[in-house]
Amino acid sequence: MKRILTALAVLLACSGGLKAQPAGGFGGFQMPKVDVHFSQKYADVDYAGDDQIYHKMDIYLPRMQKDYYPVVVHIYGSAWYSNNSKGMADLGTIVNALLDAGYAVVTPNHRSSADAKFPAQIHDIKAVIRYIRANAGVYHLDPSFIATSGFSSGGHLSSLAATSFGVDELEGEVGGYTRFSSRVDAACDWSGPVDLNYMSCGAAEDTWNHAPEEAVMGFPFKGNEERFKALNATTYIDPSDPPVVIFHGTEDNVVPNCQGSHFYELLDKAGIRTELYLVEGGGHGMNMYSEKTLRSMTNFLDKVRVEKGGTFVTGTNPVITGLFSADPSAHVFNGRLYLYPSHDIPTVNWQRDQPWFCMSDYHVFSTDDLTHWTDHGNIVDQKDVPWGNPTANSMWAPDCVEKDGKYYFYFPNAPARGRGFGFGIGVAVSDTPYGPFTIDEDTVKGTGGIDPCAFKDDDGTVYLIWSGMGLRGGKLKDNMKEIDGEGVRLDEAFPKGQTEGPFLFKRNGKYYLTYPWVREQGGTECLAYGMSDNPLGPYEFKGVFMDESPTKCWTNHHSFVEFKGQWYLFYHHNDFSPDFDKNRSVRVDKVSFNEDGTIVPVIPTWRGVGYFQASDELNVDRYSEIEGATVDYLDQYNYFAGWKTIFAKPGDKVRFNEVDFGRKAPKKVQLRVKVEKGAVLRISTVGGKRDMDVAVGPTNGEWAVAEAPFKPKVTDMNDVTVELVSGAAEVDWVSFPK
Repeated sequence: MKRILTALAVLLACSGGLKAQPAGGFGGFQMPKVDVHFSQKYADVDYAGDDQIYHKMDIYLPRMQKDYYPVVVHIYGSAWYSNNSKGMADLGTIVNALLDAGYAVVTPNHRSSADAKFPAQIHDIKAVIRYIRANAGVYHLDPSFIATSGFSSGGHLSSLAATSFGVDELEGEVGGYTRFSSRVDAACDWSGPVDLNYMSCGAAEDTWNHAPEEAVMGFPFKGNEERFKALNATTYIDPSDPPVVIFHGTEDNVVPNCQGSHFYELLDKAGIRTELYLVEGGGHGMNMYSEKTLRSMTNFLDKVRVEKGGTFVTGTNPVITGLFSADPSAHVFNGRLYLYPSHDIPTVNWQRDQPWFCMSDYHVFSTDDLTHWTDHGNIVDQKDVPWGNPTANSMWAPDCVEKDGKYYFYFPNAPARGRGFGFGIGVAVSDTPYGPFTIDEDTVKGTGGIDPCAFKDDDGTVYLIWSGMGLRGGKLKDNMKEIDGEGVRLDEAFPKGQTEGPFLFKRNGKYYLTYPWVREQGGTECLAYGMSDNPLGPYEFKGVFMDESPTKCWTNHHSFVEFKGQWYLFYHHNDFSPDFDKNRSVRVDKVSFNEDGTIVPVIPTWRGVGYFQASDELNVDRYSEIEGATVDYLDQYNYFAGWKTIFAKPGDKVRFNEVDFGRKAPKKVQLRVKVEKGAVLRISTVGGKRDMDVAVGPTNGEWAVAEAPFKPKVTDMNDVTVELVSGAAEVDWVSFPK
């Protein structure tokens, strides 16, 4: 349990007689009009119920369409002098970046140092958080994720909100929702003064001008240094605190950048997930808000949010929704399919000033039916690898294998010192396929490279294959942490060209060595393979089983798995990132083989392989067949929102296959549509033999759910076709509720 300094208790006792003052400092300052990227704004929400300007806040919802949004409370900077600056709270930079990333943003006012002394300011922020939890449904907010962010003194309050949960004296009784928690799930600190006793950066003599903090505390700094510790976010750090990301400029002449470094060191020492970005040439706000820093902020929040795991439903491609994923390795353990991909994040690494691949951790996903998935959360993170570089963002393609009841997760990473050729390959061990995993202290001996593949043969022998000076492999010793003897070259007989990402599997006594291959100079990767009678070769090249991406996604990486009698190919493409092919997403399609064992080339589909009931929302934009109609993203600000089908002229149609209507025919059909002037859509099943027309009136440019009785008596497995008869329409999904 956290404890508060006695000085704060004294301060609280002395602050009761303070009276509210008029808006001070920055209260009347007006910024130029900013285009804030919101779909809806709730202005001047009174979070305390007292109708005071300093207890008003604005709520912004993103332009992307969702039922509920994760929340970030962004707090303005004013050296605690302002009680009415929510309208200038970094709207064109931090707030827009958060909105574009899918976060609702709350910008609150709080009492200034002229209105009340500390801890009134943090009492107000915690009241905001409690109000959000209590009223989340009213404003379409998701109370399962609430983060804080702030610039300068707002960064101080954001950080203090993160570190001081459980400190009774800092909770306060503002507002009517004190029974709700004020805990936050993450915090962003932009140039915040988090330790006012360290403003001279540890120098023997404190020469700092403490005027703003003296104003908010109500007494001089000199001679009261111990009492000032009550104001510091660093005072309350303990291992239970949420993750914190810190941004500070190297040229900040208002709040010294040692504040950011000091905060990072203390958080890291306490075992709290934290990242520090010292922005070269950044001042106090100036030159701080680049694409790189803003994306680093949203990446960090995304990572924290998805680490909690959860379940989701997707029977179409891409398979993983809500975060980027690549390099999928699929295995069946105990009858359940487990997927081990790498995890792309919007780039925070630049190579020769260009965005590049960026991966800092791994998740594992699992399913029983290829439709209902579980995200088991983060299983290995770069900051926890003893031998690795904790900031390299180089956690490339992994794999996992079971032996004697233990699960061995192999992964590449850049070593902490030097790099040599490629990366090191590490191993983490668990008693379950989904962790927790314990990372070994050293790399796997006898290896050196990237993209490890662990293959277990029928006799229990495990082989490790990797990419490094060609495709190489060797048998693992029983300890699973070193190669038995020398590794061997496996691809010497293959055609020339860049190779990587090997995956080895066995079928009908034959071994298949499959790999991404750049077969044309300056081209992109196709997927190719060779076959052998032995796991370590020699291999005979057999050809290509998936061609290069038609949209020029540079990489592809894959795995084969047999699940419930059907073979599948998992691979990746940049579906959720059309303008940047270093953010990929996993797909899956069925695989078949010729009589001689060679692989029938796989044609990528949108439809994928998942099972659907007619009562599900059928995203017909993931079509099996299309004629005339076109497909586009639902939300240009958030590609993860999915796609829509555009029916522009009569005869445009799409078909969505393998829909189970069950034994009882549905009584109605529903469509989520957008229609300008009215349209008629024909819904067909069983090859068009059973159909009906649905008239949809104008929806005033908004998405709406249209519903009509469904008269055809349709049961069992069917394809569903949607065709435009007249007018024009956009369709998100179709459903047949019982």
